[in-house]
Amino acid sequence: MKKIVVTATGDSLFTANIPNEYFEGSFLPIQEFLSNVDVKMTNLETNVGEFGKFPNQYSGGTWLNCTPDDFDDLVKFGFDYYSTANNHCMDYSYHGLLSTISNLEKRNLAHSGTGDSLKSASAPAIIERNGKKVAIFAVDTSHKAPSKANDKTLTMDARPGVNYVDFTSYYPITKEQLAQLKEIAKTSNVNAYEQIMVDSGFSLSAPDGVYKFGNTLFCYDGSKKRTECNKKDLERLVESIRLAKKDCDLVILAVHCHEIGETKHEQVPDYFVELAHASIDAGCSAIIGNGTHQLRPLEIYKGKPIFYSLGDFIYQGMRVKYLPADFMEKYGIDVNATAYEGLMARSKNNTIGLQTERCNFLTVLPKMTFDGDKLLSLEMMPVVAGFKAEGELDGLPYVAKGIEAKEIFDILKSLSEPYGTKLKLVDDKIVLEG
Repeated sequence: MKKIVVTATGDSLFTANIPNEYFEGSFLPIQEFLSNVDVKMTNLETNVGEFGKFPNQYSGGTWLNCTPDDFDDLVKFGFDYYSTANNHCMDYSYHGLLSTISNLEKRNLAHSGTGDSLKSASAPAIIERNGKKVAIFAVDTSHKAPSKANDKTLTMDARPGVNYVDFTSYYPITKEQLAQLKEIAKTSNVNAYEQIMVDSGFSLSAPDGVYKFGNTLFCYDGSKKRTECNKKDLERLVESIRLAKKDCDLVILAVHCHEIGETKHEQVPDYFVELAHASIDAGCSAIIGNGTHQLRPLEIYKGKPIFYSLGDFIYQGMRVKYLPADFMEKYGIDVNATAYEGLMARSKNNTIGLQTERCNFLTVLPKMTFDGDKLLSLEMMPVVAGFKAEGELDGLPYVAKGIEAKEIFDILKSLSEPYGTKLKLVDDKIVLEG
């Protein structure tokens, strides 16, 4: 039986062209690595289309888009698959979402995670390599409600959007703190309108053991985890995985997640663990997390790898070409200011923000070798996404060696140990120990 080798990246937050200088230099070792892999995945953390069409009222934080011509530079990396399920997929509303899909399909590039209906957004991409079929699903858990796809009914058309898994957050409190919240609610009337909505049937009452204060749910009897998946959404995903597993040799799930476990980005929320374990139980052979702009733990669950976040592979956040009036108004500058002026206003002249923190530029390229759906080996190449590189090289990935490789190894090792994953560094590569 022929083996199949898979790699995946974190976010390709791609907004501008890539200079030839990069393709003739830092790219070459990455190109060599990718050329020896059967299936190459990335998260397309942008839209693909011409500017000027309908920036949405909201965005994933920054309105992200690249032109089709610039996108062809990303295509040079040779990725076989693009996840489009992320919190930026509706930055330019339905036009941007459908334009992205159209540009991927014009180039015969496999993708999943968004579509013109929930049925199409939920469908996996199917890639055939070495006589094997690989199904790749993609979901976004960090979406805003208006970006969710739905299906047609007898009277309504389908709505384009993202394949989603919702979750609910519960904040733990004591009985004493519950009494204090109720007293505050009584004197402030913070829950008055919500109670009217419940009484009239427009809202639902909080479940047993949960108290709703404003729009926040507090658990006072210890019955809830801090976050829990929406059961219906999870069941829909799990059933899709089971069906795909019947027809495919390998099933992989890409998950876009920004939420934190408690207080730090590297902490994995409870619902993500729930989602990942349930997906592997249903037949997934690997979970590829992205969204959080830094590395998160690697867990080996029932022999299958769960990358809770691969961080950023490409980060061109400061090379965004245009931004809408909404962005400028938020930061109190002229609506016709340049995108760079807007970004500098937000970042307080480049002193705060993702682009100023080195941890957001450290990642790994995993090399997963499967026989059937059994993981035979896992090797990871440390990569830096061009932290504070000069000019147009800023945010573009290169292979980490020596001290930088050790830096990435130490981070991933420390994060993964609580999950029972033991790693070692061998010749600037990270491998499983034992």
